[in-house]
Amino acid sequence: MKNNREEMIPQIVEERLQEVYGQIRRGEIVQMKKQKKIYKSWVSIAAAVVLIILIPSAVYAAVACFQKSERRSGDELTYEFELNYELIPGEYQVSAGYLPEGFADNGSGQYRSADDDRWITIMPVYTTAELDQLSSGITVKRIDEVERTELSGMPADVITFQEAEKYQSDTWIFMFNESAGYVLNLIAGHAVERDELLKFADSLKVERTGDGHFETEDEKLSREQKESDSARREIESRKNWDALAALGIPEGKIAGVGEELFSFGNAYSYMITDYGFTDSMDGFEEKDFFDFSRFEGWLNEDGTLRPYTRMHYDKNGELLEEVQTEQEFLRVNVKVHCYDDTEPDVPLELTLQYVTRTPDGALTWAEDSYHAVPEENYTLQMDQGAVYLDKAVHTEGEKRSHFFYRDMKSGEDLEYTLLFVVDQDRKDNFLLYRTGENSALWQTETMTAGEIRDGLEGYISLQR
Repeated sequence: MKNNREEMIPQIVEERLQEVYGQIRRGEIVQMKKQKKIYKSWVSIAAAVVLIILIPSAVYAAVACFQKSERRSGDELTYEFELNYELIPGEYQVSAGYLPEGFADNGSGQYRSADDDRWITIMPVYTTAELDQLSSGITVKRIDEVERTELSGMPADVITFQEAEKYQSDTWIFMFNESAGYVLNLIAGHAVERDELLKFADSLKVERTGDGHFETEDEKLSREQKESDSARREIESRKNWDALAALGIPEGKIAGVGEELFSFGNAYSYMITDYGFTDSMDGFEEKDFFDFSRFEGWLNEDGTLRPYTRMHYDKNGELLEEVQTEQEFLRVNVKVHCYDDTEPDVPLELTLQYVTRTPDGALTWAEDSYHAVPEENYTLQMDQGAVYLDKAVHTEGEKRSHFFYRDMKSGEDLEYTLLFVVDQDRKDNFLLYRTGENSALWQTETMTAGEIRDGLEGYISLQR
């Protein structure tokens, strides 16, 4: 066969044969366990390859690690994979040969621009070993369009989502290498130019760095046990949260205007001495705002706030409505007293906690959520925190990240004013708490509802 190869084998078969020889030498092709005939030499294996090249279905059996199929149902796309268990899974490293201008490699597949909010992430590679664990395949929801193309020599799907501009949705790319046995998934922020993203994706180099393995039965049982334990903890966590929400916030954990709310460890206390709502920021100096640039485009000439488009979601994440929402400022006058200056760096900021009422009339945590339509680039309420502090001392350079902190000595009092932005139709539905406290609220996996309530530092009500 070797002597007569040029006469017997067409050029395309010769090229494919050489590729398969290389795969054999690298250990990417092993003899198939279910073959009826076991070949005894490299020559006989190669001869078999020449024959199966002429039969498409047999080509898959010999050299493809998987075959991909897909199901589309409405706006949901699912990729499914038929794996070739005779081939050894690989481990892979991905690098980019091209970066958009201003981008830098931040490691672990993260590429980001230092000057703006553009970013691209190469997700961990789906190897055949990992695809084997995805019994239901890979599902992507809320799809608008799928563009079929080729990138870095691989079939690729470029996925855009519904109302991508309005919701500033990311772009997803899947790249499928059936012969080498991996799937790449790229996710890019909305601000990344499409041409730049495709150029980046077309420059990728994938290197096989070693062999992996399919799960053994013991490993599968261990993984499934961990997944079961995780699901059980999630169910238990949800039960604890539901019980906590039904009980509500204890009356004894809610202070009124003029009453002290102590911090964790009782090192200092907070007291609301006065508050009020105002339409305009008139009388509040620009220099005392944490980031006045956030207000760009949201102020009328008289200093009043313009409305924004608000999305209302229920506790299950279902969108209920989108409405134009009027907003205004909440002014809160606060007095802090320092009892212990062991930790002199005192946090001055408060945060809004939106609440509703239980059937028994107790205040409890609101489970519905409200967000601005991303297209509007609205950030005035993004963390429910204050936007203004008139006694800030950390205002320059890197110290500005400490804007809402101030050193105090034992026995010292400090009075200051905070401003918040609130929706007019929700201005009676919140409490205030010291930013960073009440962290027991998020311990539903490890604490009972009663333990969480006991562990709360507490809130302040403006209506009491």
